[in-house]
Amino acid sequence: MTTPTLRLLIIEGNTAAGNAAMAAAGAGSNADQYADVVRRSIPDAGIHVVHPADGAVVLPAGMALRDFDGAILGGSGLFVRAQGNAPEVQRQVDLVQALFGAGVPMLGSCWGLQVAVVAAGGDVAPSPNGREVGICRAITLSDAGAAFPMFTGKPGTFDSLAIHYDEVTRLPSGAAVLAANGHSPIQAAAFTFRKGVFWGVQYHPEFSFSHMARLIRRYGGDMVTQGIYPDQAAMDRETEAMLRLDVDGEAQAADLDFGETVTDTSMRCREIDNWLQFCRNEKTN
Repeated sequence: MTTPTLRLLIIEGNTAAGNAAMAAAGAGSNADQYADVVRRSIPDAGIHVVHPADGAVVLPAGMALRDFDGAILGGSGLFVRAQGNAPEVQRQVDLVQALFGAGVPMLGSCWGLQVAVVAAGGDVAPSPNGREVGICRAITLSDAGAAFPMFTGKPGTFDSLAIHYDEVTRLPSGAAVLAANGHSPIQAAAFTFRKGVFWGVQYHPEFSFSHMARLIRRYGGDMVTQGIYPDQAAMDRETEAMLRLDVDGEAQAADLDFGETVTDTSMRCREIDNWLQFCRNEKTN
């Protein structure tokens, strides 16, 4: 058997019930979104998905956490502070702390950033600006971010996909703020804790437009009552255009006022590709 280029642990942040609700809306799991992006970049990557929200983490026979070249935690419908005592949350915090202790490089988006921050002693709270949904506009790199390898090949200001209530309010000791926008002052951060290195973003570079559209539709009623969309018809128009974006990107992007930094797949996923290269470098050092 050929040895995989990288052995990666992908952590599913949702419970089985949460994933069932996503499936009912036509969406796959958040772990699947990351697996798809990784396989596009590294077809022979060895990917193992775990579901700590549902119970004990089961690793492949003969493998320990330290044997993975990297670990990824994406989105979730859970809340790390509001539900902090819930076992489905605490098991994920415990797993991330164990990965830090094992020295496994980690990448997190949205929920993944929030869990890692809490695991390393920082804090998270609901954003005073409410929910950020759809296009996360004008993410701007700090001086530290412009020099940081996660953003190699990205412009100084860009858009991405996002859906979140909570945001990081206090970073762990020694962490660097890499990016911000008008909604959240910490849109990206990096830090070391114990033996591990973490790179994280508040937005979702791993999402496809169809996945984003189906998530919006899953929470449709809330989106209207919270004023994100003026009415159901407006939400339906935008999500229908998003669903077509993966097929007819140029035409739909013009209708939606979406720029190339988010519609170009390689640009949108650049942070993930750069992290994968970091993991390759760490493996060979």
